[in-house]
Amino acid sequence: MRRLRSSPTLDAHVALSFLPIFAISLTFFVLLLEMGDLFVNIVQYVQNETPFALIAKSMILYLPRCVSWALPIATLFSVSYTLGGMYANNELIVVFGSGISLASFVAPLLAISLVLSAGFLVFDDAVVIPSLSEKKALTKAMLKTGEPAGAADVTILGQGRRIVWNVRYFDRKNTMLTGVTLVERDDGGRIASRVNAQSAVWTGTAWRFSGVRRFFWKDGAMTDESLGTWEDPAFAEPPESFKGGGKPIEELRLSDAAEHIAFLERAGLPRAAQTAEYYRRFAFALTPLVVTLLSAALVGRYKKNVLLMSLLISLVAATLYYVTQMVTMLLAKNGSVSPAAGAFTPIIIFSALVLALFKARPA
Repeated sequence: MRRLRSSPTLDAHVALSFLPIFAISLTFFVLLLEMGDLFVNIVQYVQNETPFALIAKSMILYLPRCVSWALPIATLFSVSYTLGGMYANNELIVVFGSGISLASFVAPLLAISLVLSAGFLVFDDAVVIPSLSEKKALTKAMLKTGEPAGAADVTILGQGRRIVWNVRYFDRKNTMLTGVTLVERDDGGRIASRVNAQSAVWTGTAWRFSGVRRFFWKDGAMTDESLGTWEDPAFAEPPESFKGGGKPIEELRLSDAAEHIAFLERAGLPRAAQTAEYYRRFAFALTPLVVTLLSAALVGRYKKNVLLMSLLISLVAATLYYVTQMVTMLLAKNGSVSPAAGAFTPIIIFSALVLALFKARPA
């Protein structure tokens, strides 16, 4: 039978069947995330006698982040439930019997998912990042958590903006640095020297570095030396400079994150973790499109208990996706795989799964 394209009326019917379910499911998953955050902190709120207005403000500020997390699973559930319900009600038999292909039938859902993917990236950058930063500051004040014991992965520019400090961990209590890399630049921005140290302790006026290897220019050639301990008044950045720790890359706008990664590259500092997190935000934006294709591939696999099966598939698929992403991102941050592979591998795996399910469909 000749395959026909679906009509605008049918496209509108599919879209209008999906949108109310999507709105309800998105609201449901957002509420679950909001309640989870509230219940985690409810004891501290009560103990600190936190006003209800501040708690409500914290939940409002957390709302954009909940929406961004709930969007993929809500899309997967809504598409699964919409198509599953149509199959259970024998609507798809009429559609496919008229010669309309599955691809044509789900085209409106794919169009909506494309809009969601594009909007997700813009929404995450413009709304989620600022609101999440404000929410963390407010929660810290309400819970009275105080200053953290240390800061990890600190990168700062020293006095005069000529010395780049990269510290794996700053111990506030003992005023100690661990995993230190110093890059000194000349007036032209070129590397004048580099220092790698296992640790450093503040003496009151300068840092005393231990387990040191220095690279520096001597007689026009780059040379190096290894030292047990080493001090230089030029590297006397005060400990207060490291207390901020800087914002994690996931809390930076995309433009700021790109500039930060470029800065790390110019300074010759490790950037695998930051680059992987930067790519992950683009990969995660494609999730609504991938889960829509996954739901379409599963059409006709179940006819009974549509609500239960849709919810079950959504939870299982979301769990597998997030676990896969967690593993690949960990490998990328450890340098075992490239940052791009760490970010996009889950998308590639699920795309391959979708392709396999489509090929396994009966003709």
